[in-house]
Amino acid sequence: MKATAKKTVLALLLVLAGFGASARDTDTQKLVSAYARKEPLRSGILGAFAMRGADTLVSYNRSVKMVPASNTKLLTTGLALKQLGPQMRFSTLLAYSGTLQDGVIDGDLYIIGGGDPTTGSSSECADSLGITFSRWKAILDAKGVKAIRGKVIGDARFFKRPGQGASWQFEDLGFYYGAGPSGLNFQENSQSFIVRAAEPGAAPEITPLYPDTPWMNYVNSAVTGPEDSSNTIYYVNTEFGPFGEFMGSFPSGRRDYRLDCSNAFGAYTCAYFFHNYLLCNGIKVEGGFADISPNGTVRSDLLFANIGEAAASWQNLVELGRCESPELWRIVRDTNVESDNFYAETLFTMLSRSLYGSTDKDSAAIACRSLLAGMGLKTDNAYMQIDGSGLSRKNYVSPEFFVNYLRKMYAGPVRDYFVQSLPTPGGKGTLKNRMGKAPAALKSRIRMKSGSMNGVLCFSGYVLPADGDRSKTIFFSILTNNVTAPSYAVGSILDEIIVSLSQEP
Repeated sequence: MKATAKKTVLALLLVLAGFGASARDTDTQKLVSAYARKEPLRSGILGAFAMRGADTLVSYNRSVKMVPASNTKLLTTGLALKQLGPQMRFSTLLAYSGTLQDGVIDGDLYIIGGGDPTTGSSSECADSLGITFSRWKAILDAKGVKAIRGKVIGDARFFKRPGQGASWQFEDLGFYYGAGPSGLNFQENSQSFIVRAAEPGAAPEITPLYPDTPWMNYVNSAVTGPEDSSNTIYYVNTEFGPFGEFMGSFPSGRRDYRLDCSNAFGAYTCAYFFHNYLLCNGIKVEGGFADISPNGTVRSDLLFANIGEAAASWQNLVELGRCESPELWRIVRDTNVESDNFYAETLFTMLSRSLYGSTDKDSAAIACRSLLAGMGLKTDNAYMQIDGSGLSRKNYVSPEFFVNYLRKMYAGPVRDYFVQSLPTPGGKGTLKNRMGKAPAALKSRIRMKSGSMNGVLCFSGYVLPADGDRSKTIFFSILTNNVTAPSYAVGSILDEIIVSLSQEP
């Protein structure tokens, strides 16, 4: 074989191996290649791509589609800022059926949710529950309402059920991060419990912490394991009835543990708490509280979804007033900094509602693909998005697609809102403990989103230039899949790669 032909074959092999298309052999490219040849990454999948201007700084398996975990939120939040606008707010309406005369609603009070994910949430952008409820009561006070002869009804019809993704793993559904959004929410549709160890072989003591949900019936099938055993306790519940079961094992001798779980009845919980708030603040409610069943009936008892009168249509209700959520840019910031699945799924759903008037998951996936195509991005063979949070393992995105997307966002009208929504290593949120030994000045220039689940660790984002020249911004995506080593071991490698990338001349 001639020398020229040999060089051609070698070049082709390098491309196929994932090393091709690199403009120059950078220090970071050498580092990535070295780590890819040894454990823990050798037996897994590594994809990396980074560019500065037209200069490729790193290229390894750049076009391989991988599970991105919470890097998916980069797509969801950016598209939400572009499509919905940074100043967009969610609205919650108070309305009534029947009549209002002499301060008495002779009918029901409806809390009509508009998808606001912050109601009762503890995230930084959210108002406290006391402030939210005081604003709702102020609407009643302004109309002179002193009593309600009917019920306080939580109305979640703004979003189509179910809020959880069909492709989410069963073991995730009972945890707080697997809670799905509805039209009316309460504390991100989550609930906390305290778990206290017992003697080995006995059931641990499990006590509801907040919010109080007296309608729930709990079965405790968990056991207390040996002192050196793992904590595998988990919770199972569904929308089909007020039942929950605890399973798994909890180590004996372990201190009390807070277990944060999903709450399948967010609208019902919201109505219950606001009903109690009104009673404590001088407004009489004669009919108790309720939500609206999947069949459209007013449901006072969660055991009986099909019994009761039909809920009033929105057209037949009289609006009393409305309250608005924080601006979308603040919700996006908390979504990315805290990697909030609940907020992300809400934004995902709102994209579909904005484009198609529909709020089902399939329509939301189509909406995202359409919006990305509208940005000039080629989604075929590079991208598949099933949900908004990244909890699904059916999401697949290549490092190259992430970089192309990040470049588009950086050149677009919501660049500053988007970039500033991403956390920095050593700052708040999910990156708080990243790159501990790196200089503070270097870390402050990195804006990126993490993504992790079992066997998956990813980082994608920006390295901002020290001199402020935006043409020198580095766009990067580093994804790992099928790596069985502990997350901290993989994370330290990726930290080193990103620090190296940040120091490229």
